[in-house]
Amino acid sequence: PSRLASQHELAGAYRANGQVKEAVALLEQVVAIRKRVLAEDHPSRLASQHELAIAYRANGQVKEAVALLEQVVAIKAKTLAGDHPSRLASQHELAGAYRANGQVKKAVALLEQVVAIKAKTLAEDHPERLALQH
Repeated sequence: PSRLASQHELAGAYRANGQVKEAVALLEQVVAIRKRVLAEDHPSRLASQHELAIAYRANGQVKEAVALLEQVVAIKAKTLAGDHPSRLASQHELAGAYRANGQVKKAVALLEQVVAIKAKTLAEDHPERLALQH
């Protein structure tokens, strides 16, 4: 794997270990480099931006998380099918960020979309579908 891929994974491990500030700092570096060298819709760039948004939210930087996830979701909406797992994951994460930011109506509307798509594509007892409906 590339150095950036390894740094991306290390940042995820930092976040999982409660080292959120370290995760944010490292992911900001990774995203900055990936923005310079990769197209806006490159999966690795979008994955790092998604992960940075999660780290922002965990670090209490909810507005930054919302702004970044809105960008990611907009790009994925142009490039991925409506039922693509990566697109749905970013929409789900954005809904959580909206909720954390007090934008509950936006969160509900987005989650209703995600749940409706998952209802069509996943079995009724699929753990992911059940988790979304919880």
